[in-house]
Parts: sequence; structure tokens; C-alpha cells
Amino acid sequence: MVRTNEPVRAARLPQRREGSPGADRVKGFVALLAILAIVGGVPYILLRFFGTPWPDKMPTSSMLFDELSIRTVLGIIAFVIWVAWLHFVICLIAEAVAEIRGHGLSPHIPFGGGSQTIARRLIGTVVLIAAGAGVSLPVASAVTTSGPAAPISVSARHGSEQSSTSQFRQTEAASKILAGNQKTTTGVRTNHDHQGQVIKYTEVRPPQGRNYDCLWDIAERYLGEGRRYKEIYDLNKNKLQPDGRRLTNPDLIMPGWQVRLPSDAKGPGVHTVRVSIDDRTGKTMVSTKTTTETRTAAKPTVTAKTETKAGGKTETKTSNPTRYSEQGIEPGSSIVIGTSQSDPGAKNVKPGEPSVSVEPHVPGTGQPGKSGHGEPAGGGIQVPEATPVATDDGGINLQQAGIYGFGAALLAAGLALALKRRRGWAQGPGPKAAGHRQTEVSLRLASDVPTAQFVDNALRKLGADMTQLQRPMPKVVAALVTDRALTLVLDPYEAQPEPPGPWQAIAEGTRWTLRRAYGPSGEVNAPAPYPTLVTVGQNADGATVLIDLDTANGIVSFGGVTNASRDVVGSLAVELATNLWSEGAHISMVGFGDDLSSLAPSRLSYWIRLDDAMGEVARRTEAQVQACQRRNVDSVADARMTHPDAALWGSEIIFVSAPPSPEEQDQLNRLAADTQRSIAVVVVGDVINSPWRFVVDEKNQAVCRLLGLEVDAHSVNPEQFADLVALFDAAEVDARDKRRAEQDMPAYEFSTTDLSQPAPVEVDLLGSVEVDARGVIDEGRVSLSTEIIAFLASQDYGVHPNVLAGAIWPRGISEELRDAALEHTRRWVGVDAMYADESGRWMLNRSVVRVDWDVFRTLAKQATMVDDPRGPLSTALSLVHGPAWSNLPGGRYSWLAASGIERRMAEAVVDAALRLAEASLSHNDGNLARTALQTGLSFSPASEELWRATLRLASHFGTTADVTNVAGQMYAALTKHGAPRGPEAETDALVDELLPGYHRPAQVA
Repeated sequence: MVRTNEPVRAARLPQRREGSPGADRVKGFVALLAILAIVGGVPYILLRFFGTPWPDKMPTSSMLFDELSIRTVLGIIAFVIWVAWLHFVICLIAEAVAEIRGHGLSPHIPFGGGSQTIARRLIGTVVLIAAGAGVSLPVASAVTTSGPAAPISVSARHGSEQSSTSQFRQTEAASKILAGNQKTTTGVRTNHDHQGQVIKYTEVRPPQGRNYDCLWDIAERYLGEGRRYKEIYDLNKNKLQPDGRRLTNPDLIMPGWQVRLPSDAKGPGVHTVRVSIDDRTGKTMVSTKTTTETRTAAKPTVTAKTETKAGGKTETKTSNPTRYSEQGIEPGSSIVIGTSQSDPGAKNVKPGEPSVSVEPHVPGTGQPGKSGHGEPAGGGIQVPEATPVATDDGGINLQQAGIYGFGAALLAAGLALALKRRRGWAQGPGPKAAGHRQTEVSLRLASDVPTAQFVDNALRKLGADMTQLQRPMPKVVAALVTDRALTLVLDPYEAQPEPPGPWQAIAEGTRWTLRRAYGPSGEVNAPAPYPTLVTVGQNADGATVLIDLDTANGIVSFGGVTNASRDVVGSLAVELATNLWSEGAHISMVGFGDDLSSLAPSRLSYWIRLDDAMGEVARRTEAQVQACQRRNVDSVADARMTHPDAALWGSEIIFVSAPPSPEEQDQLNRLAADTQRSIAVVVVGDVINSPWRFVVDEKNQAVCRLLGLEVDAHSVNPEQFADLVALFDAAEVDARDKRRAEQDMPAYEFSTTDLSQPAPVEVDLLGSVEVDARGVIDEGRVSLSTEIIAFLASQDYGVHPNVLAGAIWPRGISEELRDAALEHTRRWVGVDAMYADESGRWMLNRSVVRVDWDVFRTLAKQATMVDDPRGPLSTALSLVHGPAWSNLPGGRYSWLAASGIERRMAEAVVDAALRLAEASLSHNDGNLARTALQTGLSFSPASEELWRATLRLASHFGTTADVTNVAGQMYAALTKHGAPRGPEAETDALVDELLPGYHRPAQVA
């Protein structure tokens, strides 16, 4: 049973009591005492009670015919015990010598049998005394697998980085090249080079009775010669295994370990792996990277000119890459993701783009842009080498790890949007958020909301198009997201339909890709087809990699280093609880130390006991089973598209803090495999019979070897979770505080209210941020310069350049690059429009630059000074052009967390809309009142004050049907944009008064 005895607010997220190095050392000492007792204690007892094993005098022939006495019988028994003892001591010596010499298995002792087995186990246990001092990783209990896994192909890569702890990285040494047909060596790849080295894996079998699998048996089974076990040991030495151990002793292997084999291995249970070779840096560090054919990471790195070979030697490499022939690979099956050349979604950045300083390259070559054959790799175009240039771009760097690690842009986007919903009408931070400013700045820097919206709308549009064409949805294993495209990796075992346009089928139909330029332009109102799609990290090309937990049809386990696995799994749970496409999903976290349900109260719950969580999940999904039977559909995946109901078809995802018991594993596997229930299960720790077993190391590198997936995983640690919970709690308090802040009116309040003539430079902040300037600027600098102008527009009295640099470039920037960026921006808007005053403070010249926010405040002030405010307020609200601060690029505008302008704008627009509606009603102008309220709701759709006014307006001028229609729109908007606490009591009371007996729709998170 998985449970915790810790308080709900524990110091560490999931706490689990497991085997420890101390326990291993205790076992080792017990074995050592047993050996000493046998070697020394047995002869002492025999000598003490029976004397020496030889007779006191020379035997005579008469002794053969003498009557047997008790003493003689005891002497014979003692002699047999002496012989058995001597035989066992010889076995111990043989095993100890083999262990000391490091030669692995010892020579066979005649008549050894069980004696040698016991001796081997005792010696192996004694080794734990030393091993426990060097390995501080918990060991998960082994359970029997249900059967050998189906052969699966995966791929790996030769990386370009090597640290001082590289021997503890999940990297592969070079082995003999064995080529093969690409079709038989596909894997869940993130790259596409079709050349490379082939490696193979197998899993250590569970014990059968008293017979345990060993390297000798594995070598004999797959290589035909047991003495080749040394080759297997050399290939796997110090490799991190799913249970958190590393192979340091050829005699100590555990069931479920994933063991790499020499390239000529064959037989059932062998998993074929293709490793791409990158000679750009001269190194041959190979890691099991998520590829069947792979491309190395385009990460900024200092290149070296040495090559590390399998034997450990280092030599200079200047020769051209070798072309490998393709022949004789065992048939395998798995999934393909794509590469930078043949897949438009795999490459993330353009060479020479201002925001990324990288050198594009293709695996298998020492030169960027060339393939191993001297031809464009993967059939794509040849990419010239880009010269790294200094960049003044303050945006998110796709190759840089943010606060939550690599590939966390979608995770942070979900949290940022959830935080905005938590604030409701206020939208921006209030007074209570001041103490958590740095947390929010880091969150905004890491988030990429436009990309999250692109993924959400693209998937919803795909589902709608496939349903309209009456085609089944493809079964998705993984997805790649870049700044150019979304690529879906499909299940190779399933027959896939044709994709609708503008989706393209590539890689023989095993991948579907959608270029970002062809994505939906607006919000798509359709069911989300893949609610369990969740980010695991970033691949070698810098693309964000997602996996669909539903496709696993069983437990997805994250083993390896327990604390790192915990943090990764915690981040998965939070992303599923906050992202856009997990509509209706519910997350159950079992046995974790901290209760994180306050981050998403309507979608995340906390449990102490696993059986309680399973019972509740089974109860909730029973409605899905009954609905599938009534509608005569085979699965929830089909039903959610043909019979849309987010509340009914919402997925249940169970996160467990430690491996469950075998009985609980069976229950979880049955629930996850039931297609008429949408249930996924993720476990911290190794589960041997899990279809997807991830291994997470100390560097947060997550590898699913037999699936062929390797990423730099994102994670959220307990301290970061605590900061997030505090930030969300502060947002909840601020949302309930409706006191208006005093609007600070600038000195130039009446200078730019004439909208009949265009201004030389116009800045729009009341909606999507736009700058209309007449100067010339490079396209790559527009986003940064727009942010600089928007920041200066939010500062009424200018700002010091150091403060400006801290806001725009929170990660830091040199004065030279800062001044260059300001100069580029100044030339764009005009030298008269932007300047530095005598004290060095940068500001906008409001006589040249017209800011809609300045005009709005000026008109709102004028409205308080006239008898009929309808004119100024109507003009002010005409400046509003959509939701506040919408469509902000990823990794930018983090200064909004400290400025407070979001909340001030929301207060001003809501107040102006209410005042104009009230003034219009006093003149019996219902149309103007309706327009005012609709404009305010377009800017702040979660404002319940505006919705209540709209309900009263509909009741005053319309019919009951009009009021019912407004109530439905209101509840839908509050569900989508409002806080999870639901409507205010005052709102529900007004609906009950105007519409007695009104049935409120079920709220879908």
C-alpha cells in the first residue's frame, strides 16, 4: 500500500521509505558474519566436540568387523561434515578470487551445485559493504513481468557535451557498426538522419524458481557464447538502471534491468537501436537519445577536437566520416518522430536568427550543414554554417533551460494562464503579490502562451476536421512542438487514416505535421482529442517533446534517481492540471508529501491511500463505461469526438509517489487498459511490467530506452512548488479584494485626446500590444523593440536605463548590447519620439507618441467633470480592442509582474463600462449601454460586475429568453476565464432572482 505518515505539508514532495545504502551495508555485514561463522565457527565446533577429522590411531582390518558404536557413527558424521565444510570453503575461495580479480563468473567447482550458488550470493552480498558507500540510490522491489516485451527499435545520439561526471551519464560507448534497413530500426525519434550505428538492448529476466538471470546466461542466449559476458559488462558498466542502481559488478544484476548487447546479438527479446554519429565536435559520446535516427542537440557549447573511443583512449580526429552500409538488422518495431531536414517541425531555429546563437549541423559530419555522405542530410537542403553573433534579443532562448528546466515552456504557460484565471477580473498582480514577485517573473519568462494556444487549437481543429470527414482519430504516441510546426508521432501498430489539410503525412504516414503558419487563426470551439498529452522535456534539436499517457495502456514509470524522478513526475501532474488541452481531466496525486491541489482545485486532488484513489477514479469513470455501452462505441477516445461532453469524457490521471504492490499494479493496469475508461497511471520508481519505463538521472535526463525516447526533462522541485502555491494563494486574496487603486494621472493628461488626426507614432496597450511607427527596422528586432516601447509607455515619468535593462533583460545584458537595442528602437520610432533626459532617464515624447492608455485615462478624467459623461466614455471605450495584453510572445513582458498596470487597466475599463452603461440607462439608451458592457467584457471577460449589469440590462429591455441566453454566456465565460472557485454568491443570487429554477451547466475545468 502506498501511503505516507508525514504531515500534509512535508519538506519533500513524495516521501518514500526504500532500501538505502545503510541497509545494503547491514546486509553485507550479516553475510560477512555468516562467512566467518562458517569458515571459523564450524571447525571450532567440530574440533571441540568431535576432535580432528583424522583417527587417533592407524586403522586395522579388525575395525571393519567390529560392532558400530555411537562414537563411531558420530565420527563418520563428523567426517562428512568436515568434507562438506572443506568443499564449501573451496567454493568461497573461488568466488572471492573471481570477485577480487574482477573476472566475473568463477570457474565451476566439481559437485558445486547449491554450495557454489550460496557461496556466490554470500560473496556478492559482502560486496554491498563497498557498493553501498558509493551508490546512494534507492532500489525498487522487483516484480515478475507478465512476459517478454515486444521487440522495439530505438535510437541514440552522439552528444557534443561531456562533463566531469560523464561516467554517470546515461551515455553509450561506441560499438561495432551493424547497419540495416531503416524500416526495421525505427524508434521514437526526434531527428531523422538515416545513417548511424546500431546497438541493441534486452531486459534481464525475472527469476524462475531459484534460477536467476546473469550476464553469462544473457551472453549465451543472445551471443551463443557465455564467455562473452565481459563484452556486455563493458557496454553497461556504470549505466543507470530504472531501479536507481548502476551496474558495477558483473555478478550483481537485477530483474528488469535494461542491458545493452553487442551488435551481433539476436533472438527473441532483443530490441534494436540505431545511434546517429555526430563528428562535428570530434567526440563520440553516444546517448540513448529519443531517436531511431538522430540529430545532435543544437545547444551552444564549446567544441573540442578529441574523440573518445570505446576503449577509453582519446585521439585527434580529422578524417572524413565513414559511410556505413545497411544490412541484416533484426526486424523491430517502434515509432518515428522526425528530423530537422525532412521534418519541418524538428528544427527549431533559423541560422543566424537574432534570438539564438547556435551553429546548425547535421549528424555524421565534422562540418555544419553536411551529412555523413557529403550530401544534404535526410534529403533536405544543405544549411550553411552560421556565424555566432551577439544578440540584443531579450526573449526566450529555446536552447536555454528556464526555471523549470528544458522544454518547460508549455508547463509554465499552463501555470501562467491558470494564475491569470485565478485573479479573475483583476488579471494582473495585486498588493498581496508583491512578496512573490520573483516567482511570477520567472514563471512569465519560462512561459510561451502563444505556442500553448497553437497546440491546443491545432489539435482541436484536427479533431473537428476528422470527425466531419468521418475518419477515426490517429493514435498518437508522442508529439514535437517547435516554433515552426507541430508534429504528431503515430502508433506504428495501428492503421492510420489520411490527414486532413493542411496537415501533411510524412515518413510513410507514421508522422503528421502542421506548419505553424497554417495553424488555426482563432480560437477553435471543439473537443480536445488528446487530453493526456503532456510535456516531458526537450530533445536534441531543441523541440519540446510530449507523450500521450493514454497510449501506454498501462503504468508509465519514472525510475532512476528517486528525487529527480519525483520532481519530473510532479511537473507532469501540474501541467496536466493547468494546460489548455486537458479539458475535463482530473489528476489524483497519491502519497505525495505536499498537497498541491490549491494550484488547480477543480482538476487536482490529493490522496494518502492508493486504494481510496482507485476506488474514487473507478466510480467516476463508471459513467464513461455506461455511456460507451449506451452509444455503442468501443472507446472513450472515439466517443469524446462523436458525442462531445467534456465533463463526461474527461480523463483520470493517477500519480503515485512509489511503486504499488503487485496486486495494486494489476488493478491499475486493468483500469488503464480499459478503453471504455479514460485512465492513465504514472508512478515514481521502477515498475518492471510497465510498458513505458523512464529512467531519470542526476542531470534530469529522462530516457525511455526501449521506446527510444531521450529528453532533457523539465521538473519542479518542492521549493518551487511552495513558491507557486504561495503565489496562487496571494492571487486568490487579491481577486477577492475589489478596492480600486488610485489612478495616477500624468501631467500631460489633456494633451493628446484629439483622435481625428493620426500621430507620428501610436502605441496600443488596451488589447494586443501594437506599435505603429514609420521608421525602418529589421524584422528580427520588431518584437524586442515593441516591448521596449510598451514598457516606456507604461512609465509616465521615464525610467533609468538600468531599470529598463532589468525589466526587458531580467537575465542580464551588457551595457553595449542594451544601448544598441535602445538605439535601434529609437531609429524605428524616430529620434524625437524617444529620448533620454538630462538625468539619463529614457522616456517617450508624448507630444509625438500617442499611447491609447494615456488617452483613455484622460477621457475618463474628463468624464468626471461634465454632466453627461457618455461622449468621453464612449470615445475612451472605443480604444479597447480585445482582451488585455493578449498575444504576448513567449518569454517576454515579465516586467508586468511588477508594474501593476494590468490590474489598473482592468479597474479603469470595468469602471468606465459600468459608468457608461449607467449613464446610458438614465437616458433610456439601451443599445449604448449594451455596447459599453460588451466592450468591457471583451477586455475583462471574468468581471462578474459587468456580467451582473448585463443580466439586469437584459431583464430590463429583453425577454426571459434573452436573460437565459446571457446567463448561459456568463457561466461559459466564467468557466473558461474565471477562477476555479466558481461564480460569486451575489451572481448566483441574481440569476435565481431573474430566472427562478434556472439549471446551471456543469462546470468543466
